[in-house]
Amino acid sequence: MLITKRDGRQEIFQLEKLITTITQACLPAMGTVNVALSEEIALCIQEQLKQQLRMHQLTAEQQQHNYINPISTQTIHELIIAHLCEKDHNDISHFFSTYRQQRDRLRLQQSELYNISEAVIGLQDMDLLRENANVNGESFSGKMSKMGSEYAKWHVKQYVLPNELREAIDHNYVYVHDLDQYAIGTTNCIFIPFDRLLAEGFNTGNGSVRTPQSIMTAMALVAIIFQSQQNSQFGGVSANKIDWDLAPYVRKSFVKHMKKGLHYFNEGSDLTLSALSDDHLYMDNEKLKQDFPKSYTYAFEETVSETHQAAESLIHNLNTMSSRAGGQIPFTSLNYGMCTSTEGRLVSHALLQATSNGLGNGETPIFPQHIFQCKTGINQSEGDPNYDLFQKAIECSSKRLYPNFVNVDATFNLIYYREDDPNTIIATMGCRTRSISDRFGRNYSSGKGNLSFNTINLVKLGIEYGICQNQRDQADIAGFYNALQSYMDVAISGLIHRFGIQAKQPAKASDFMMREGVWEGGKDLHPDQEVADLIKHGSLAVGFIGLAECMNALYGKHHGEDTEVYKRALSVISFMRQYCDDMSEKYNLNITLFATPAEGLSGKFTKADQKNYGKLTGITDREYYTNSFHIPVYYSLSASQKIKLEAPFHELCNAGAITYIELDGNARQNTVAFQQIVQYALKSNVGYFSINHPLDRCPSCGYEGIIGTECPNCGRNEDSVHFQRLRRVTGYITGDYTQRFNSAKQAEVLDRVKHK
Repeated sequence: MLITKRDGRQEIFQLEKLITTITQACLPAMGTVNVALSEEIALCIQEQLKQQLRMHQLTAEQQQHNYINPISTQTIHELIIAHLCEKDHNDISHFFSTYRQQRDRLRLQQSELYNISEAVIGLQDMDLLRENANVNGESFSGKMSKMGSEYAKWHVKQYVLPNELREAIDHNYVYVHDLDQYAIGTTNCIFIPFDRLLAEGFNTGNGSVRTPQSIMTAMALVAIIFQSQQNSQFGGVSANKIDWDLAPYVRKSFVKHMKKGLHYFNEGSDLTLSALSDDHLYMDNEKLKQDFPKSYTYAFEETVSETHQAAESLIHNLNTMSSRAGGQIPFTSLNYGMCTSTEGRLVSHALLQATSNGLGNGETPIFPQHIFQCKTGINQSEGDPNYDLFQKAIECSSKRLYPNFVNVDATFNLIYYREDDPNTIIATMGCRTRSISDRFGRNYSSGKGNLSFNTINLVKLGIEYGICQNQRDQADIAGFYNALQSYMDVAISGLIHRFGIQAKQPAKASDFMMREGVWEGGKDLHPDQEVADLIKHGSLAVGFIGLAECMNALYGKHHGEDTEVYKRALSVISFMRQYCDDMSEKYNLNITLFATPAEGLSGKFTKADQKNYGKLTGITDREYYTNSFHIPVYYSLSASQKIKLEAPFHELCNAGAITYIELDGNARQNTVAFQQIVQYALKSNVGYFSINHPLDRCPSCGYEGIIGTECPNCGRNEDSVHFQRLRRVTGYITGDYTQRFNSAKQAEVLDRVKHK
């Protein structure tokens, strides 16, 4: 007969093993070895187990094939204790029970879950605690959150995941992002419909909020909405057109100030004033300016001042409102730059100015991520209505690393754009997530987002089918593509399985998101109604990592080094995109391809592959894998070359992608070159673009720029003061990278070469 062990393994019942176990357990109570008693108990237990099997009328063949759940070790131990008590061996029974508890405790101490818990409590594994650079894993709440997260992951792997997906994870082929959220059905990220929430008011669960009557109040409510929504999902939250969304509240402030001005300055006759309605009170009304010059000037200046104060307040709030354990503030992104009304332009200008000014002591704001929406005819050339805002965005980015730049004119973005609908302007999450296309017709960003994503380890497949292990002279391309398709099937099946869990959640589970209609249509659901029909508009994404190392493993060169290898790299990603499109048809869901923003994963995949294959030159010899399709950070080439090589991949990655350029020197001293690089990327059909440059800060004097071992302003040395060194990781700026990045990402930062 078969016995199920505590770890899930099964083995055949052995009488001798049971006798030995009973003897060892009873020895402390008896003071001597009593084999006869142990044999008596063991034989009795064996007979009881046989009786149980006979009661189920199982044949030997059925037992062998395990047609029912076999007896567990826990059942045997309970029978032993019952037998001892029945024979009045209560003292032995007590010692046996204690012995089993000690064995259980020892077994737990050898488990992965116990070791992880100890590593978290004792700060023994800093990479584990720094998987997310924007979470303080060393804080009390951060450690508590991490322990809960690791248990949730363990539970999912043991009891929830499909077997094929679990095996793919264990063997380092596939990674499931945010695995701790899998079983409870949480979704990833969303573009928030601020226009509707502000216009209609909302309820946070503790009280209702009215429509704001000024830009100051509106921006304060933006922060509250961000924070409320952050706890309904596990990923980022974004405004896809914040300039359009907030423009009406700039006007409300102008109306308020104009009425005050008319009262203060006593301009105009009673007849003239009586003819004025709120419809006439707007900032572009030239007649208003002519008829009431003092009142208009007062109202205009007050509105500008209030908007700038509101933007400053918003930036400070979004950097100080901890909404999750570990001091984690909302992962917020603001898209803007396309609204050409005076009110909308003022919103964009104020946000850029507040970011450029920095926080209380002049520090660079970590959040929100700013994304400037670039469009010819709107903000790309002199004479365009918002060209001055684009130039200000360039200036701000050269100083603060934000904003990034999203390309409305990119061919794959422009197809959705309609001039009469700002909701069709392309927007991204700060990390790069793009969620605009929808097979069910909602081809716009707001009110939906990504549900979840799984990432394929291209490097491992390249190693197994390439030339790097000297097992073949030429890469086994057919084998590679067969394996790639197989693991894409596993990853997609996992996404479908997870979608099934997410779809069955009642609307009340996501609370604010559904109740207030942040996810479009949520307000129409009963609290107990399942969300399946709504979240189908979101996207499921298959990501990938290490295209460069994969090419090196297959062919001996990465795609930045060789034209032929580059074509083959492009073919791999084209294959993946086409397969995602095919699976979208098969499952009737939005299955997309994602250029994964790997943070903790970048080092996890690498460490596991190093154990299996050793350190292969150009493949596993660093602490990290290159993100997505990027040319390796250590490979020297010009900015234009990097942009040209990476641009074609953007169209293929319809779930999102980004291209970075690394600048040497102080970027703020050459904004002309900075702008030229940005516009070259836009003209090259790059969908989302950013420029990295060193941003160090001396806490003693506040100097910001490039700092070596000594501050160039005050002369303080790094031995006497800790210089703050801000760098970007997976799309977001984070705090001092030497303290918040995991070891793999720290190594990547040190390897980054400058593109000239």
